[in-house]
Amino acid sequence: MAVWLNTVVGLGTSAAGIVVGCAIVANRVGALAFQSVLDKLERRLEIALALLCVAVCALLMLLAAAFGITNIIVWLVLVVVFGVANSVATISQISYIVQHFREGEHERVLSYENVAANAGAGIAPFVASLILAGAGFWFAALPLLLGVLATLSTTLVSRTQRTAGYGTGGGLAKAVRMGASPRIVAFMAINFLTMIGYAQFYYVFPTYATERFSSELVGVLFLIASAVIILGQVYVTALAQRISRLWRVVVANLLIGIGCLLLMASSQTQAILFVVVVFIVIGEMICGPLYQAQAVKIWQGRSSVAMAVQTCVWGAAEAIAAVLGLLAVARELSFLSFLLGFAACAIAAVVAWVCIAAKRPLIGIEIEQGPPALADRGTAEGVPRP
Repeated sequence: MAVWLNTVVGLGTSAAGIVVGCAIVANRVGALAFQSVLDKLERRLEIALALLCVAVCALLMLLAAAFGITNIIVWLVLVVVFGVANSVATISQISYIVQHFREGEHERVLSYENVAANAGAGIAPFVASLILAGAGFWFAALPLLLGVLATLSTTLVSRTQRTAGYGTGGGLAKAVRMGASPRIVAFMAINFLTMIGYAQFYYVFPTYATERFSSELVGVLFLIASAVIILGQVYVTALAQRISRLWRVVVANLLIGIGCLLLMASSQTQAILFVVVVFIVIGEMICGPLYQAQAVKIWQGRSSVAMAVQTCVWGAAEAIAAVLGLLAVARELSFLSFLLGFAACAIAAVVAWVCIAAKRPLIGIEIEQGPPALADRGTAEGVPRP
């Protein structure tokens, strides 16, 4: 989107970075802001209305580009509404899934959700890069089409009762207070650090690579990332569950951090980018479902609140990384952004290792006694409280 805003719409690099950064924040924070209102709706209707709003915003973006509107305020309003709608749709979908499965199954089920989400996240940039290269103006037609198709697809989803416990503002406030303990704050801090590294590839790299290589290469790399997730997510999750949760945090952050370091050398050797994809994607495949499952567990089954707070933290990290990274790219200092990503993941890995060494759940992830698979089997016996 940053490339489209810069080359087609006519926004400057810094302005495009700010707009994209606000879109990311809205995409992550939106559901939290509207939680007390939207959780009163039937879940399927909630998803359909949010997806329809996504399509309408994409249409308005297309019209704004057609009329040559470069006022940054207009674009900020459009992307914020777009991001909020997408945030609500995403949180509602995850909550719908979590509502149907027991606690011990959440990580496995969320790994399937990760496959579906990343299939779209990988295919869409590939198609978008082709549109951007061949007919740049029609870039925004892709989210418009996908928003319409996704809205129609909700007719195939079965109805579900709204989970009790967070349908009011009081329920949300109580859940947020529950999340104020030092260990939960530390857990969210680890999430924040990991996402700083993750954002280097998904938000900073596309602009960096387009200036040095081509938008087609960016699309191919994202398609490869999607293929790796689709084909390997379930197997990686099953393999990762052979080690403790804290060791998974260490391994995932090391992989993402090394990927960020390799991005610094990519301008010299383009082939390194294919190694970067594998490292960062596998790291995300390990920590993504793990972090989500732990967030749901921390908030004791309040899946919407858990996902909303967590995605708010993720969005803050991604937005900060994206804005700082795009500004660094504009000033030919991209290596500083990638170095920041490595440092953030290295800190997260070290903190998790300290928890292992001290045998204390300092970051809200309990120290498992015995094989992880056996521990998970024990937690699977109970259904999360509403």
